[in-house]
Amino acid sequence: MRIDDPLWPVVLETSRQILRRENLHLVLPPEFEQDMNDILLEISDFQPERLHFPTFELRPCSNVELYVRETVKLRMIASIGMTEPAPNVRWVKMEQNPGWKEVVVVCNELHVAGYPGCVGCGGPNSEMPWDEQKSRSGLL
Repeated sequence: MRIDDPLWPVVLETSRQILRRENLHLVLPPEFEQDMNDILLEISDFQPERLHFPTFELRPCSNVELYVRETVKLRMIASIGMTEPAPNVRWVKMEQNPGWKEVVVVCNELHVAGYPGCVGCGGPNSEMPWDEQKSRSGLL
C-alpha cells in the first residue's frame, strides 16, 4: 500500500492498536491464525518487557474485528472488511484478506522501526487522538 492511499492512515492506526493496546482481543477467520501467531511472536521479540498480549478467537467471519476488553464486555475499536462498523470504530474499508495482510505488513514495519518504544516512528500524528470521521470522509 502506498503512503498516499486514502486507507494508509487507518491501516497504520489499526496496526498501532495491535502493537500497543492492552486488553486487546481479535476475532479472525481460521485462515489468519498463523499471521496472528507471527504477530504475537514479533511482539514478544520486539517488546520483551511486555507481559500481556492480545488474545484472539478463530471463527468464520466477514470482517476482522479488534476489541478492547472493558471489565466484563468487549468494545469494538477496529474492523477490517467491507461491512461498515459503527461510526466510532476504525474502519479499514478493504476486502478482508488484502486488508488484513496490509495490517500484518505494517505491524512488522512498525516493529522494525522501533515502535512503540520510539517517539515519532508510528507515523504522522501517531500521538494524536484518532479521528474516524475524518478518516472515512476520505473514502467517499
